[in-house]
Formats: sequence, C-alpha cells, structure tokens
Amino acid sequence: MLGGIIASLVLVAALFGMLKLKANEFDKSAMYGLTGCIVAVWIIPWGIFLIIPIAVILSLVSPAGREEWTKFKKRRIAISIVLILMLNSFGFYPVSEPNAPNEWGNPIATENPHAPAWPASEQYTWFYDGAVISVVNARTPHTFSPFAQDSSSMTLGVMLGVHEERMRQSIEVMNSYIPTFSIDSEAFFLEDVESEGKHTYSDEDYFVVRFNVKRDGFETILATVLIVGFPNAGGELSLLTITRPITSSQDDVFEEKIVTQYIESIQ
Repeated sequence: MLGGIIASLVLVAALFGMLKLKANEFDKSAMYGLTGCIVAVWIIPWGIFLIIPIAVILSLVSPAGREEWTKFKKRRIAISIVLILMLNSFGFYPVSEPNAPNEWGNPIATENPHAPAWPASEQYTWFYDGAVISVVNARTPHTFSPFAQDSSSMTLGVMLGVHEERMRQSIEVMNSYIPTFSIDSEAFFLEDVESEGKHTYSDEDYFVVRFNVKRDGFETILATVLIVGFPNAGGELSLLTITRPITSSQDDVFEEKIVTQYIESIQ
C-alpha cells in the first residue's frame, strides 16, 4: 500500500505545481477534478480505464464546464498526459517478495527471465505435489483499488500475452522435473477454459481463470493451468499460478489443497 500512497501524493503535488506554473489564472476546477480522479483510482474498479472517459464526459456535460475547457484546453490536456505517464511510471516501483507455506520447501527459482520489465514484479517458483507453482507479486499501475484488481489485471494479461510469456518458465521446469513431460517452451499456447470466474476457498470467493496448455498445431492437452488472484489496496496484486501436467493423478481442477495452503500462509 505504501507505494500507492507515495504515488498519489506525488501526483497531487505535481498537479498543483503544473497548474500554478506560469499560469495567469489558477484552474481550480482542474485541481479539484484531477485530484478526485487520483482518489478514484483507489475506489473505482478497472481504474483509469473507467475514470478517464467518465471524467471527460462529466467535465463537458455542462455549459460552464465546456467554457472552462475552451479556456484551459491546452494546459489541461498537457497536464492529463503528464499525470498518466507519471502513473504508469509508478509501475516500476518495487513490489514485496512472494510468500509461501513451509510445505512447499525452498523455491527452485526466484526470478523469471521471461517476465516483462514493466510493470515491476517478483516471481518465485516451486515444484510441489507434482505441479509447478508460481507466486507473482506485480504492480497494477492502472488501479490502486482492490475492487476488480484481479479480474482487470488478468484480462489485460490475456490481451497482452503476459500469461504465455510467464508460462514459459513453468514449461521449462516441468521439462526438467517430470521425465514423461517434454514440450518446446517456445512452441505452445494457452487455451481459455470456461469457468465460473470465481471459486470459494476457505469460505471466501476468489477470482480464478483456467487454461489448457497445448502444443502449437496440436489439440492434445498437455497441462492445465489455474490462476487465482489475491487483490490488495495500493497497486500490488498477488497471483498464484498452478501448472499441472495432464498425466498427473490429481483431478481437482481448482487445486483446493495447494490454494488453501497458500491462503493460510498469508493470513
């Protein structure tokens, strides 16, 4: 949460400074409106993807608002662009180290060479109970709100192909630790599996997504993937990813044992 608080204070200070800089008249409406947008990033699901269009519509809906836009148009546009860039640069702010239950032992990897540089993230990987388990703590610069932080981030991850890039390490681990498993980590794809979008663990609902791992050009399922989101206020999201080869005798697609162990370790 500290990172989100620091980012918010910096944004408000920068906003005030830019509105005062060489200004003949202080734009109070922009100060109040954009400060409200910064506060809304902590509250509104999907963050800036909803806040920006709502703010633009509200600022143009009244004749007085349209008149102010005509008066301060260039400065408002420039300041809004700078604030968005600053918010995105917050994505480089370091995240905390992943936690895990003692049952999993020591991680076999504490970084993922396939992870993108932005947003900042930390990924630890274990091989436990016949599955590759990854815990990722990642920045969510588009929102500081815990509401829909997991669903929005996972959806964006699918759109941008982030999950497939991170999955390459899990494929490489299974190739090393499971004698009967062999797949080129450069030649696979993730197929969406329809699910309810949430599942109950320890009497609480969590957002989940599921995938099947398939080799390029083939329809045979080689492994299953479950990702469970753990949202936090302040712009840091934790993702638990469990990748299990289809040859495993484990038939619980929601991985109750492993997910419950993780939940107990972070409480």
